[in-house]
Amino acid sequence: MLRLVLLLVAVGSVYLVPLQDAVPPGVGDSCGYESCHATPAGMLNVHIVPHTHDDVGWLKTVDQYYYGSRNNIQKAGVQYILDSVIKELWEDPKRRFIYVETAFFWKWWVRQSQDIRQKVQTLVREGRLQMVGGAWSMNDEAAAHYQSTVDQFTWGHRKLNQTFGHCGRPRVGWQIDPFGHAREFASLLAMMGLDGLFLGRIDYQDKRSRLQGRNMEMLWRGDAVLGKSSDIFTGVLHNTYSPPPGFCFDVLCSDEPIIDDPSSPLYNVENKIATFLEISANISKVYRSNNILITMGEDFHYQDAAMWFHNLDKLIEYANLKAAKDGLNVTLFYSTPNCYLKSIKDANPTLPTKQDDFFPYASDSTAYWTGYFTSRPTTKYFEREGNNYLQVVKQLQVLSDLEQHNQFVLDELKSAMGVMQHHDAITGTEKQHVTHDYERLLNQAIDDALIIAKQAVNKMTVKDATKPPLFDFQRCHLNESRCYVSENSAKFVVAIYNPLGWSVTEPIRIPVGDGTFEVYGSDGKQIKIQMVPLPQKVMSIPTRFSKATQEILFIIELKPLSYKNLYIKKTSHRPKRNVKNDYDFYANNNNNYWDPLKEPIINRLDDPLKDKDENEILKKIEAIPYAPVYSEDISSEYRETNLDILKDGKNDDEVLELEKFLMENRRKNEKKVDRMMAYPSLSVDELRMLSDEPRTVEKFDDELVMENQFYKLDINTATGLINQVTFPDNSNLNLSINMYYYTGSCGDNHDTAHRASGAYIFRPVINTPIKLTKQKFAVINGDLVKEFRVNLSPAGFINVKLYDNLNYLETEWIVGPIPITDDLGKEYVIKYETNIINNGEFYTDSNGRQMLKRKLDFRPQWNLTLAEPIPGNYYPVTNEIYIENEDLRLTVLTDRSEGGTSLVEGEVELMLHRRLLCDDAFGVGEALNETANGQGLVARGKHRVIIGKDKNIIKKNVLGMHLSPTVLISDATNIKYDDWLKMNNEFSWLDKDLPNGIHLLTLEPWDSKLLIRFENYFENGVVEVNVKDLFKNIEIKCLKETMLSANMFVEEYKQWEWKTEGDNDYVEDKTELDEKDLNIKVKPKQIRTFLACFERK
Repeated sequence: MLRLVLLLVAVGSVYLVPLQDAVPPGVGDSCGYESCHATPAGMLNVHIVPHTHDDVGWLKTVDQYYYGSRNNIQKAGVQYILDSVIKELWEDPKRRFIYVETAFFWKWWVRQSQDIRQKVQTLVREGRLQMVGGAWSMNDEAAAHYQSTVDQFTWGHRKLNQTFGHCGRPRVGWQIDPFGHAREFASLLAMMGLDGLFLGRIDYQDKRSRLQGRNMEMLWRGDAVLGKSSDIFTGVLHNTYSPPPGFCFDVLCSDEPIIDDPSSPLYNVENKIATFLEISANISKVYRSNNILITMGEDFHYQDAAMWFHNLDKLIEYANLKAAKDGLNVTLFYSTPNCYLKSIKDANPTLPTKQDDFFPYASDSTAYWTGYFTSRPTTKYFEREGNNYLQVVKQLQVLSDLEQHNQFVLDELKSAMGVMQHHDAITGTEKQHVTHDYERLLNQAIDDALIIAKQAVNKMTVKDATKPPLFDFQRCHLNESRCYVSENSAKFVVAIYNPLGWSVTEPIRIPVGDGTFEVYGSDGKQIKIQMVPLPQKVMSIPTRFSKATQEILFIIELKPLSYKNLYIKKTSHRPKRNVKNDYDFYANNNNNYWDPLKEPIINRLDDPLKDKDENEILKKIEAIPYAPVYSEDISSEYRETNLDILKDGKNDDEVLELEKFLMENRRKNEKKVDRMMAYPSLSVDELRMLSDEPRTVEKFDDELVMENQFYKLDINTATGLINQVTFPDNSNLNLSINMYYYTGSCGDNHDTAHRASGAYIFRPVINTPIKLTKQKFAVINGDLVKEFRVNLSPAGFINVKLYDNLNYLETEWIVGPIPITDDLGKEYVIKYETNIINNGEFYTDSNGRQMLKRKLDFRPQWNLTLAEPIPGNYYPVTNEIYIENEDLRLTVLTDRSEGGTSLVEGEVELMLHRRLLCDDAFGVGEALNETANGQGLVARGKHRVIIGKDKNIIKKNVLGMHLSPTVLISDATNIKYDDWLKMNNEFSWLDKDLPNGIHLLTLEPWDSKLLIRFENYFENGVVEVNVKDLFKNIEIKCLKETMLSANMFVEEYKQWEWKTEGDNDYVEDKTELDEKDLNIKVKPKQIRTFLACFERK
């Protein structure tokens, strides 16, 4: 709490700094396109664009980069860049500069004096300092989800708009460093009202083809369904984003400056100018207009801006003098991407078109940047959790009408999530200590922002503002099945919130220690539960410090935008087994089946064995520290002819009856055995097979069946594999789920043949992955869930789950610690192997929103030569990948971004985790070797597998997995059940589900208004929603539509028209959107953004 108070004071002090200069520019301002230099026809116009590329974390942390610390890692200090640039811009009105990363700019801005702020305002209003991109950080485009992308652009654009008015509005996107570019990202920028997009990195073969065909600039269609409205001019920079060779004038460079003293022996003006003019002429040959853009800057350049500007001043002056003297039709001038784009528009060239994306990106024949699709999987998952919490607290701040001062912690979480979208953050391509700092920032921001959720649920539950909060809700680390409150409280309350605009049915798992529990709903009725023992693989995670040995599972129905509180109490400290719903037994003949115990077994039998001397057996059992314990070994079937329970090397006649029983009842249907022995209150994990109730012991034949209302799985117990899935209409699909690993290449990177697999690059030693072997398996057979658990060697685990009446399979996977004792790095994948004939075609999502068709060994816009057939066919999977034939579709949904492909007919392959021993030489300078507690990092995740072609079911599962219900838990030791029952333990802020196809993408406070976004996730059909009385406690009084990032009203934007070589195969839907009576019509795939005025009901 003290930390939170200090945070509010600190953040508040920043926000309370008077911003008298932060007013909209007035008449006469020449920002935007009005500030641009004239570009005469018949001349080669060379746009000199000074810039710096400031990574929001990479080799150093965000603060280390800003303050310029740890220069032994990299000489970089952003505060000095901005200080120096502003000084140099102020000295000469001809100079120009662009800035991109709002996170750094804002950190610098709030620390400036009023005098400096006024100068910056003037520079912005005169177009001498221009903001491009404008997001909090330069967004990654492979691993980032569209919701987080929209949020971080909105956050950055809002800061610029509040500070500089319309002069702070970015006109172009500036994606010069991300490692591939997404079609959906282009669509989002078009919806934000940006006029153009500039790229730095594209595939080396693609670039070669574009240079040859003069196709470096194009009109990119962002979405086939949205059509023309998603078109955006896209230009590829000639030299990525670096200066031409020989013209880097930074303190970090070693190129010669321009020396214009004729008396000096170092005088070099003629040579420098001639070289530059030749470079400019060559560049102009591959572009279609009489304008070229030359970037002057690099990573963290301009810490001493005087060096740059003094040399650029000379370059421009002497080049123009030479051109005038020699009659050359060329002119150089300071410019910006905005002004370059305007010049292109004025020249009006005919542009080629593009409908696909720029993935995967390769910088040479063996350097496919497809490893980062998966790198640092636990960080990628944590980012997804961060987004979930951000949406929840934004919604609850609005719906619960909480105090305005919460905006401080809400903004902190927005900032942290904006940092996480950076192309060296969510990508996992940063140094390890930077990863830790990213996680620290996000973890702290989530913890601080959860005060909003605590306040909201307490306010709605207790309904008495005069009382202090009753519940101290905490978030739990459910991905590790641990939760301090539920493990240590005999009574606790679970609050579950659904952030989606439709009702959901969701399985919820609460980790607890040994014992039995009861769960009660808001109506006082006991909820059906299933106690599910935790797999040993989970409990052995090195970072997991927990007492939990089992989970309370229940399946809950939640209304749209609703919370529900449940009351849970512990009823016994001894684990009670359910005969049918606990573990079934598994094939087993491992020699370690009888393991030593820390204490002897209690000396009693529940029932005597038939025709045997009970006392004799008891004497022997009581005297030894051995008992049958839970084991998952799946070696061949149990065929021992002698059972040596006493471990004395003798055949035990007393238990031959039991042996006979086991051997005669080896079949799929379960059979009960007589109760043999009971045990004291030992760990469930030490004595999984013991019980104080009758046990069900089962011996399987070669196959066993696991089913729910939608799927029946046939499992081969000899191999530990699923064989087939059968559907209710008796049709079926062959399906097997297996785990493999590729051995990562290790090399010194001195040439392409010795390229290593690293944080960026995926490059296996051989193209055939090694299949993990099945060691153990177990089956959970319950009323709510059936699980098939398989331990794999080395370091793998798969758990296939079938929930009662839910229309998907869930695959839980665990990888790690990945062994490296053989000095080989490994990259783990999971394969879903079917008999679907997909003809080498598969589909992956683009930033979680649209699906793109992929084809093996093929690129739509150039003839591909592929030296690396595995990584060269990998694509980013943000949420979804599928294969299909005419009848069936196999869709796999992910809980984080992963690399994915379909290399073999009928297979879906997803990369889960990577541990490598060599660096790939692209800048990080260390191997991707994540550890925790001295061991390799363990990653745990899940997939949803849907078989069928119902797009509505699939899309709702995609969004349901991305925005799953948020679970918070509070101790209730001092709260009586009867008192809790009188509280308001269930509430929905919507009377009914939103219309089918409509997703409430955004609901957040916006000063005295609300920011609301509605998305139509269908690909056809306009959907209508009435907003006026949509929320129970809020009446919408008026709406004003904005562009996607909410920094401009739609009537202020006019999309630019371009001439193209061909159309983009789409007829624009001219349907008028009538907003009378606050009825909103949303076209297919459209996102509509509104500022809403409202009143509380």
